[in-house]
Amino acid sequence: SPASSSSGNFSQFTPDSATSPHSSSSSPQPPAKSQKGREYGMEGIRKTKSRTAFSKEQLQTLHQRFQTQKYLSPQQIRELAVALGLTYKQVKTWFQNRRMKLKRCQKHSLWTERAQSLAQSGFQTSTYLDVHPKFHQGYPIPPAGNIQSMPAPRQHYGAGQ
Repeated sequence: SPASSSSGNFSQFTPDSATSPHSSSSSPQPPAKSQKGREYGMEGIRKTKSRTAFSKEQLQTLHQRFQTQKYLSPQQIRELAVALGLTYKQVKTWFQNRRMKLKRCQKHSLWTERAQSLAQSGFQTSTYLDVHPKFHQGYPIPPAGNIQSMPAPRQHYGAGQ
């Protein structure tokens, strides 16, 4: 095709692009597996990002800042990123993930608190959680004698047969 042979700056996804010396992918895997369903654009095959390993000092600073401030403005994110030697996106993502972790922990502790409260008030969780034998998900189960088997449908192929 004209696009792949013009300047060599753009690599186009073709079956032999994994073995081509002009391929922009450096991983030994086929590009389709590493992309996990992403579309390929004109810029060629995108590399997947590896997980960022923060240093202890970076994590300590991020945690301290999170304790005082759950949300940062874009300017504050930029300043913190520069101070820690991280990118804007790394700091922003860390704060988003940390807020979600806090939310999950709060939800879990709320459920644990409610369960302890119910147990202290004498509520028997085992009897509540047991399913009554005559009910399944709130619907009554008919006795086995009331279940009627459906007769097999008769097949008619024509008037003369």
